[in-house]
Amino acid sequence: IPYRKRYLLYGLPKTEKSNLYLSLVGRFDLDVYILNISTIDSQSLSTLLIKLPSYYILLLENVDTISIA
Repeated sequence: IPYRKRYLLYGLPKTEKSNLYLSLVGRFDLDVYILNISTIDSQSLSTLLIKLPSYYILLLENVDTISIA
């Protein structure tokens, strides 16, 4: 199992979370992927995560819309 660091930034809308992500992208020259989580199922998400490169930033939009079944 590869080691990966993951961070979850959360907070009220318009609290500059996106600016932090964009700063990290520029500082470390990373690819950024933006995913609206409300438009994808769990199988598709798993497939997507496997195909992503080793170093990247993934922005998950609308995480608060996830329902646990």
